[in-house]
Amino acid sequence: MGNQTMMYVLLVLSVVALAVAWNARVVVPADHLGVITRRYVPQHPDRAYKHVNPYNARGVLARTLLPGVHWLWPLINSVECVPRVHVPPDMIGVVTALEGHNRPGRSRLARHVDCDDFQDGEKFLLGDGERKGQQGVQVRTLSGGQSYYINPRLFRVEMRPRTFVPAGTIGLVQAKEGGVRPPDQRFGRHVECDSFQDGEAFLADGGQQGRQLALLGGGMYYDINPELFDVITIDNVTASREGLTEAHLREISIAEDYTGVVITLDGAEPEDRPDGAVAPRVPGHSNFRLPWVFLANGGRRGVQEETLGKGPTYALNPWFVRVMLIPTRVLILKWHNKEQSEADNYDADLGQITVKVQGRFELSVDLWQNLQIPPHVAPTLVSQFGGTSTAGLGGLVDDPAPMRRFVRDVLGVAVTGYFNEIAMTNSVFEFLESYEDVRKNLTDRVKHALGKWGVETLETNLGDFEPADPAMLEALKAELFEELKGKKLDQAVKNAEREDAIDTYLARAESRRVGMEIKAEVEALGRDNVAMIRIVREFAGFDVPQFIGGGGDISGYLSTLPLPAVQDLLTRLRQLRLDQQLTGTPNRQELATEGAGENKNTENTS
Repeated sequence: MGNQTMMYVLLVLSVVALAVAWNARVVVPADHLGVITRRYVPQHPDRAYKHVNPYNARGVLARTLLPGVHWLWPLINSVECVPRVHVPPDMIGVVTALEGHNRPGRSRLARHVDCDDFQDGEKFLLGDGERKGQQGVQVRTLSGGQSYYINPRLFRVEMRPRTFVPAGTIGLVQAKEGGVRPPDQRFGRHVECDSFQDGEAFLADGGQQGRQLALLGGGMYYDINPELFDVITIDNVTASREGLTEAHLREISIAEDYTGVVITLDGAEPEDRPDGAVAPRVPGHSNFRLPWVFLANGGRRGVQEETLGKGPTYALNPWFVRVMLIPTRVLILKWHNKEQSEADNYDADLGQITVKVQGRFELSVDLWQNLQIPPHVAPTLVSQFGGTSTAGLGGLVDDPAPMRRFVRDVLGVAVTGYFNEIAMTNSVFEFLESYEDVRKNLTDRVKHALGKWGVETLETNLGDFEPADPAMLEALKAELFEELKGKKLDQAVKNAEREDAIDTYLARAESRRVGMEIKAEVEALGRDNVAMIRIVREFAGFDVPQFIGGGGDISGYLSTLPLPAVQDLLTRLRQLRLDQQLTGTPNRQELATEGAGENKNTENTS
């Protein structure tokens, strides 16, 4: 009887044991985990864990059961099997701890504790030394494309899209958490944090709230905690309150015929420099792609000496730099009546040139000037003529205003001043007649004005001068005709005076020649013989009849001559006598004899 009873007891105990064992057996399916809740045991004295605890005390346990078979006391423990957390490939998991220690200070994010991506709840709560798991949103996120065995009673996981920056664009970052930057600092302190994917490194190394200098390159995905960083891309820029547009978030490319003048919006205060000076080059910042290096090396705010050329694209932070396009191609600037479509051209302020000559004649002329700006000159022009503001946003700016001011205030003033100057010192006809000189002198004036700025002067083309009032053209023609007629008569008078002078010189020369000839004859033959020879020559030159009747002396010949011929002969003889007196003065007797002979001949002629 006793043995039977013993066997019965053993059997009952065996059945109970089997029942307990069966009830203690816990099977966690694949892709699930088991959440344990303990009952009928003492509560842990540490009141920091009110709902989930890292011990085997009463309540929900931080540890979980992985898929498989487990054995737990059925009355004390209950297990709830829940699906594991799966984060899709294009998502990240933002984790919020429902249990843990309070966060210190005003921090919005709980600092990271190494706990196997939140799969080790006990390690999270107990910590790894001084740091223990804290309640609230965690700084570390879960990467996409993976599954995690996370206790849902300890952590809540929210799926958020990964940050994507389209190719050819940039992403700007603002930190919602971190230290407070000084009032005079426009950007948060730069911290190496794997393109803002390591939020813990950002906070641990002194990252500050606000705008960040580093940016996100295009064509890539980033696992960035949206609770720590706000990323602005072209996909959400319309919702931004920063005044940004899609254009600000595109990579910058400099065209073939331009140079990019860089204006930094942050940096050290400019030193006392003359107007138009630019900030010197700073090494190591990779064409302003690394603005924190620029600032660390003493870069100054404002227009920079270093420019950006054509070729590569530049991923630049529009909160930090502004790039102004300045043309380096040959510019053709025109002074003429502008069309509406030319309002944005660099020569928009240059109208047709009108000058008032002699105070009343208005003449108009068109002008074309070709010039070229070397790249190294462009920063000085921008610094002097506008675009130097360091307020507002940066990005690529194609603003013609600085170049228009340069053209108007330098080239325009030089041209207008030259025409006003010559209009005051020339008559209208001098003005029109000296066209080539006007063009040449204008070219020199323009070259001098542009040369001061290092701008290359090419070709200067001047149109025809035209009266501003068409009715004035006829008056100008009439006045010009009269003036030309007067000039022609003046020239004729000058020519006649020159001819008289020439005749005088010729007569004097002939007189000297004849005098020298007579002197030579007198010295050779004697005065009387020379006189006789010349008388005979005179007679030989007369036209006489072939026969003179009555024979005899010359009186017969004289009687045949007409009275004017006789008088001419006597005059010639008298002149010949006077010529002879050049070598000696005749006495009174000779004069009397000559006079008697003259009278006798006259009577015979009568």
